[in-house]
Amino acid sequence: MKIYYAKSDTKTGEKRVTNKEHLSKVADLAYEFGLEIKRPEEAKVAGLFHDTGKYGERFQGVLSGVNKGVDHAFSSAALLYLKKDLMQKVHSSSVRKKYEPIIESIQGHHDRLISMEELEEEFCEVIKDPQMDACPSKQIPSLRGPEEFREAINAFKNDFPTYHFPKLPERKFENQVENMLDTRMLFSCLVDADYSVSASDKEPDYLEKNSGSQLNAEEALKVLYKHCEELRKSSKADSKINKIRNQVFDICGDAGEKQPGLFTLTAPTGVGKTLAMLHFALRHCQKNKMRRIIIVLPFLSLAEQSEKEYCKIVPNILVDHSQKNLPKEIRELASRWDAPMIITTSVKFFESLFADKPGDCRKLNSIANSVVIFDEAQSLPAELASATAKAVKALCQKYNCSMVFSTATQPSFDALPDIEWNPVEVIPENKKLYDQMRRVHVEWRLYKNGERLNNRRTSLEQIADEMASETSVCTIVNLRRHARKLFNELKNRCDSDEEVFLLTTDLCPAHRSAVIDKIKDRLNPDSPKPCRVVATQCIEAGVDLDFNVMYRALAPLEAIIQAAGRCNRNGSLPDGGKLIVFEVMEDGGYPGAFYEKAANEVRYLWKENEKLGVDLDNPETIQSYYNRLFQKEKGKASLNDALNKKNYSDVAKEYQLITNQGIQLIVPWSEKKELFNNIRLRLEEKGLTTEIMREVAPITVSCFEKEWVEQHAEPLYFWKRVNGTRVKLESGYYILNVGHEKYYDEKMGLKMGDVEATDYMI
Repeated sequence: MKIYYAKSDTKTGEKRVTNKEHLSKVADLAYEFGLEIKRPEEAKVAGLFHDTGKYGERFQGVLSGVNKGVDHAFSSAALLYLKKDLMQKVHSSSVRKKYEPIIESIQGHHDRLISMEELEEEFCEVIKDPQMDACPSKQIPSLRGPEEFREAINAFKNDFPTYHFPKLPERKFENQVENMLDTRMLFSCLVDADYSVSASDKEPDYLEKNSGSQLNAEEALKVLYKHCEELRKSSKADSKINKIRNQVFDICGDAGEKQPGLFTLTAPTGVGKTLAMLHFALRHCQKNKMRRIIIVLPFLSLAEQSEKEYCKIVPNILVDHSQKNLPKEIRELASRWDAPMIITTSVKFFESLFADKPGDCRKLNSIANSVVIFDEAQSLPAELASATAKAVKALCQKYNCSMVFSTATQPSFDALPDIEWNPVEVIPENKKLYDQMRRVHVEWRLYKNGERLNNRRTSLEQIADEMASETSVCTIVNLRRHARKLFNELKNRCDSDEEVFLLTTDLCPAHRSAVIDKIKDRLNPDSPKPCRVVATQCIEAGVDLDFNVMYRALAPLEAIIQAAGRCNRNGSLPDGGKLIVFEVMEDGGYPGAFYEKAANEVRYLWKENEKLGVDLDNPETIQSYYNRLFQKEKGKASLNDALNKKNYSDVAKEYQLITNQGIQLIVPWSEKKELFNNIRLRLEEKGLTTEIMREVAPITVSCFEKEWVEQHAEPLYFWKRVNGTRVKLESGYYILNVGHEKYYDEKMGLKMGDVEATDYMI
């Protein structure tokens, strides 16, 4: 009998791998990964059949260099479709339902997921038509026509003469989100196994090198308790605040003894949720034998800060997001998410749950049997809330995950029209905490029916006047152009030797971190110095700053409460801190329609409580706000339509936490000028690479003014060989031109002269 090969490289003389050997190894490894998602048999079937399209002369010609543009994955899926006689409709719908995710996973394991409904007609055509010239990938099917499929099935039987299809469990799901996630989980097992086996053929210790250590919860808890004891000794916070933080830490730890499931952790800002969450997670893993902890953060900048905090407790933490400068030895580890603790972003985590590409889905099987903590959970867009909540519930119910939504402003997902949301609250008596943590007096300067309700001006010039008279003050506005204007107004009112700080996303991440360090130094209670800061939303989560006075432009309630959490944070002011919520008189106060809608909900709450204002320290206020925000939220129509049609590509396109990420501009910040110059030289030599993208993340700014960027910066390209020809592909990255360094300012970051920059939520 003819021997069929899966891989061959005649140029390097590497050992050829038979298809039988490859299918056996992938099936066995997929079975292992499938155990974690409780679907080992389906995963094994997917592994055993994923490359059966290579049992044909057309693909064998690819290995010898005779053929190109051949799609074996489509033919492999069609072969299994034929093998199970699904096209004859002689089996019950339950059999079809069992094999749908397997066939979809096989077809997409090199390209993208497509629903079987979309594929069925083409499966029938390729099985019957020896002349079919293209499949969904636009390539030629490796098998086509009854004779080639018959020969491939015989070749498979020759390699696996005793194989019998296993009895598969019934598939049940409550909604389309759960159904599609079910397929992605199986897809993940197949893709991870296939890639890992192929890599191991060239590098036998690949899996060993790209698998992280096991979580040792018992040892990590010992380190955590010792670390907390040292923090208590050195804390400069008010004793009352410290007592509350200790209580929260203990309560969260005790709650970790509960069974896996869906949790909320609702507590005011400043109670030490970061370490309390870790206490819950470690106790929970220890009690329920769960294998890893995943921390999900809303912003890229928070990942670095959280890593510094958590790495003191848990070794071998993996920080994974699109711009992380990962060392070479753990890049594949990031793809696999095989580590005791993962720190990632909301974009990376949630968009993966709705993705359609192999690279994005590969990690999904690693989420099973994990504790997942969403820090600052209030940052999820309302139009995606329903789909997100359904995916989260599925992870809990089907994949033994514990999902914890941690925030001071807990979203009321139960107010959504089509979702049942019944989490267990980690701190049931949290209302007492909010009362005990009252540290700020709020002054409301809002408008009613277009007219001011008092004589106080709320222009940025007036805010600058008031800030100049304070020594520990911060103002957060919604738009970067408002921040720049206020910053300049404030500088004009302060003495030349008094430093004023600006924090916006116009500063590259490394620059922003350096400014935050300077601010912390000036706010140090042991040696305080005058500190005046103008900022946008980029400091509202995860940045531990403590001002005496805070100004906040009208915004969604969660943003206002986050701002309040940066005022009198440690409770050191006997009379409390002061928060002024004002409405900007300048044109265009909001970065987007939903942001404005949420801010208006705060205005309505304020109108209803005009005399007393909105009580930011009352959980019932927060619930009322979210109820109003969510009760009419039907979700994103285009996403709902894609889900109803089970269109994986459209779902991935429509489920976007950030719809416009802008152009990535590499800038010459003075303290990283050496890196900037070094990167420029390397770009000239070999173009943009993923390695360079990670290295330049600290000096990269997102910009939305394409015309300006094209005038002042050079576009960067990826170089790739396509059919033997070297071509350049657009990357979305630019680097500021030589001689244009003046456009990156040491105080304000990226400055575009007279261009009025577009403001986006980033």
